[in-house]
Amino acid sequence: CTAAKAAAAAAVAAETGKSSQQRWQQKNMVEDDAADFCSLGPLFEQKDAVPPNPAVLVLGGSTFMGRETVQALLDLPARVCVVNRGRSYWGTNDPSGGRAARVSADRRDAELFAARLDVVTERLGGRWALVADFSAYNGTDIRTALTGLRGRFDTYAYISSDSVYEVSSWAGEGWVLPEKHSREPEVDECDSARPGDSKMRKRLRKADSYGDGKLLAEEALAAGLAEDSSAGRGVCLRLPDVIGPFDDTMRLWAFWHWLQVGPRNPPQVHVTPDDQARKRRRTEAPPPALTPMAFVFSRDVARFIVNLVGRQAPVGAQRCDAVNVGCLQQPTLCEFLELLAAASGIEKPKLQETANPKAFLPSVDRPWPLCMGRLLKTYGFEPTPLEDVLSICAAWFKKACSEFPKEALEAARKLPPGVREAAVAKAGLPTPPPSSSNRSSSSSESS
Repeated sequence: CTAAKAAAAAAVAAETGKSSQQRWQQKNMVEDDAADFCSLGPLFEQKDAVPPNPAVLVLGGSTFMGRETVQALLDLPARVCVVNRGRSYWGTNDPSGGRAARVSADRRDAELFAARLDVVTERLGGRWALVADFSAYNGTDIRTALTGLRGRFDTYAYISSDSVYEVSSWAGEGWVLPEKHSREPEVDECDSARPGDSKMRKRLRKADSYGDGKLLAEEALAAGLAEDSSAGRGVCLRLPDVIGPFDDTMRLWAFWHWLQVGPRNPPQVHVTPDDQARKRRRTEAPPPALTPMAFVFSRDVARFIVNLVGRQAPVGAQRCDAVNVGCLQQPTLCEFLELLAAASGIEKPKLQETANPKAFLPSVDRPWPLCMGRLLKTYGFEPTPLEDVLSICAAWFKKACSEFPKEALEAARKLPPGVREAAVAKAGLPTPPPSSSNRSSSSSESS
């Protein structure tokens, strides 16, 4: 944390040390490339309305939950500017249909990315009511954004992850509870503290570099806000596995395909523990078959972010706050597949127990449930029930097999051989030639 603060302070000092002439030279460098400022017109529409629609900057936002968030912000209504690489997902590089202003920028070029944020903020002529950051994966990404923004925002919503707990002291100790631990075995926002032992930190970082990067980003945001009194507040949304329409990880869609195939090729789950395994000590982590899985609906992420626009920090929130955002129900893998089957109109499915099941979720090893108390009490947010989320997803998957056959095929090809072919046939998808290649199935909110 000390190193992150020092780096943030150095970045702020470097920016502050620039003369106005130097900053304008930097701005002119990016203003000359008009193609990268695709359309700023929507940013100035209804600017003079009374009261004016809030201005929101979205970093990323071209697919999945970012796409949902842009749509929800436009419906608020807000004046939205999206900054990303302009890549195409689900058949379009502009899911807003021209309703949002767009700036092309790549975070890998830190200097140019910061300059473009500076330019578009200068053109706005004021402060952003909200910055929603879907594309930062480490401390450098955050510091770059803060350098370009120079404190001209009221709220910075950072899309973090529950993977930050994978590099915590608790994870390093094997998720074992202390003997005299009195509270419920839930993972709350205070449980992200890093271990003091450097060797343990290195081991955890090696095991989960993604979670380490996300926590570094949170630390950089907190340090940057502490160094800049003109900036607003920060909110770090710690999300478990995100599910919903337009999910380009295809993980839930793959499970849906598998369930459609039927009892001849059942989905795989962990072996049910025997009585001895069930009689574990209260402080011991549960076996895999009993491990709860946490999820968040992509539209709930959008709804939570929209609720931050124009609102003061709730009582009890820190200047840079963290909150777990997810569904309240946290089932085991077996229970989850039964819920998805029911949402898909399938009677209780046959499931195959095995020591090492082929499973696409969860993406973390945490054996304890994620605590949603802060989400409910401090932020007053009611997440969508998991059963309703799965019903929406199942209906979308069925429809998307005809609307997005390429993506539907990509999801089916995640399945094991034999099951894969049966799923493709069941969904009526075209069979690709043997030489065809898959595009990456990883979510890319940064695009």
